Amino acid sequence: MVLDSELIARLWEFLGESDLNTTTTAIVRRRLEEDFGIDLTDRKKFIREQVDLYLQNQFENAEEQQQQQQNEDDQTAKIKSEETDGSDSDDEEEEHERAKNKKATSKKRSKGVNSEGKRRGGGFNKVSRLSPQLRELLGVPEMARTEVVKQMWVYIREKNLQDPVNKKNIICDEPLHALFGVESIDMFQMNKALSKHILPLDSDEVKSTEKEKPRKHEREDPDEAKGKEKRQKGFLAPLQLSDALVKFLGTGENELTRAVVIKRMWDYIKENNLQDPADKRKVICDEKLKELFEVETFHGFTVTKLLAAHFLKS
Repeated sequence: MVLDSELIARLWEFLGESDLNTTTTAIVRRRLEEDFGIDLTDRKKFIREQVDLYLQNQFENAEEQQQQQQNEDDQTAKIKSEETDGSDSDDEEEEHERAKNKKATSKKRSKGVNSEGKRRGGGFNKVSRLSPQLRELLGVPEMARTEVVKQMWVYIREKNLQDPVNKKNIICDEPLHALFGVESIDMFQMNKALSKHILPLDSDEVKSTEKEKPRKHEREDPDEAKGKEKRQKGFLAPLQLSDALVKFLGTGENELTRAVVIKRMWDYIKENNLQDPADKRKVICDEKLKELFEVETFHGFTVTKLLAAHFLKS
């Protein structure tokens, strides 16, 4: 049996070497099926969620690099300013201002070209239609999924909506509450919730697909169709957590999806430097992990197996 952590690791590796303008979730799923020799038809939503997380991570890394570059540019300008006398300083400032304006103009043009390229492109940069609620928040009727994720995080940071105690939790203001219908939302759940507001651009195509669905169901065996629905709901539905796991996570949530729990577990392991320096695949338990799993160490790929006892049947 292939573990979620193995699928996620290969998914990130594949996306890292792919062109996001042409790559789609279907391509990602087929590649994972080829690599692991399994059928992932009933895990499409899981793969979509992991793709969203990858795109979000890419945006955050790019933003950090941009901020770092800006800091370096400011520091260089400050040093040059200190090295010149008063008369030269004015000339330097004028030259710096002209360079800055030129850079801004170039960036603006580049942004326009990129936006036009995204509109013509496909894959994850394919333009989609936004729901009325998302349209009201972002101010545009159409946008690529990657751009939606980026703009959502721009809005969240501008409004300081990240929980100071846990940056992965978003505290919803009035517009976000209208969009998601909750007081707060985990960033993983936010990506999932956004999917309902990102719609196919061609409405006629949607209607056509909806018309075809009943004919497809007529040909399917009722028991088989029922089994498919059960599998999809079961995989993505929040699971009841044990008291020990609720205590470990410390957020008070007693129901979460399996993928969210696994991600938070790995976040905890990395934040507390619990991976063995000699072998990163091995985890050395601190007191909290010992209390939860009742082991001293464990292999990273067995975290799903260890967590299984803490997912309760409702």
